[in-house]
Amino acid sequence: MVFDDTVDLRDVLVRIGAFFAHESCGKCYPCQMGTARQAEILARIAAGDVRPDDTATLIELGRVMTDTSICGLGQAASWAIVDAHRRWPTLLKPEYEE
Repeated sequence: MVFDDTVDLRDVLVRIGAFFAHESCGKCYPCQMGTARQAEILARIAAGDVRPDDTATLIELGRVMTDTSICGLGQAASWAIVDAHRRWPTLLKPEYEE
């Protein structure tokens, strides 16, 4: 995906998180619960309710899902979030300004 500087990246991450939570088949718990929790945290962040441990929680969820999910969907569900954090470390922080 290519975006210009008018796109709210937090909103993009919320939609990506919601997609993976919706598409999870629920066969394995790391994906079923991880994608739901990931979507919940991203929606809360986008609403302005950012907590100090959100970034660490999202990164850890990503590691667990990547390492333990049965299929590629669960293994890839966190890649956009982890990559966005790597590129824009303040994106998931309370002081983020567009």
